Amino acid sequence: MTNILLNYYNFDGDWARPHLQKYLAPHPKALILPLAFRDSQATDSDSWLSVYGKGGEKYPNIVRPFLAYGYTEEDLQWLNPYRAPDALAQVQGAQLLFFTGGMPERAIAWLQKLGLTEAVKRFDGIVAGASAGAMLQLAQYHITPDEDYAQFGMWQGLGLVSGLDLEVHYLDTPLQRQCSAVAHAQHGLPVYKMWHEGGLIVDSGTITIMGQVEV
Repeated sequence: MTNILLNYYNFDGDWARPHLQKYLAPHPKALILPLAFRDSQATDSDSWLSVYGKGGEKYPNIVRPFLAYGYTEEDLQWLNPYRAPDALAQVQGAQLLFFTGGMPERAIAWLQKLGLTEAVKRFDGIVAGASAGAMLQLAQYHITPDEDYAQFGMWQGLGLVSGLDLEVHYLDTPLQRQCSAVAHAQHGLPVYKMWHEGGLIVDSGTITIMGQVEV
């Protein structure tokens, strides 16, 4: 498994293209998993489609970077959790899984509900994700308080990547510095603080830093 950990859907930028070209330019069969949404965003298939379906609020930003690597919109499959009778077959038939942003524990809960957790853990391909989609790949990750989380917390991820923690959307604020330091003190792992144009590739245990990342 190769893991790509990103901040946002901007991995078509010059800071990432030279690193990701060899993984994405061959156009591995991609499955987008938008599972980290809030209750306020989607509660059924129609509301989910209004956010992630073609013409939906988040659809253009998610699709755009893939187009830069030569994908077409038709190349991208989507997993709609409210209408997914073949979800396991979708995961097993993919070569690249891409988890979108939002709330990581929500995506993990959806994987469990859909019976996909073990299939993702056994996945023998590329697993990529932005923000929450990066955090959920870790064995454990910390949450810095924001509009969704009232307080600092440590959470269990899927364990696809171990030995590191992330501070996503890093802006060098006092709160982010404090939470990164507390997380490091609690679990002793290096915290990779990713600015907007920053990300990591973890391939066979080797970590490659893309763009602006502080450790």
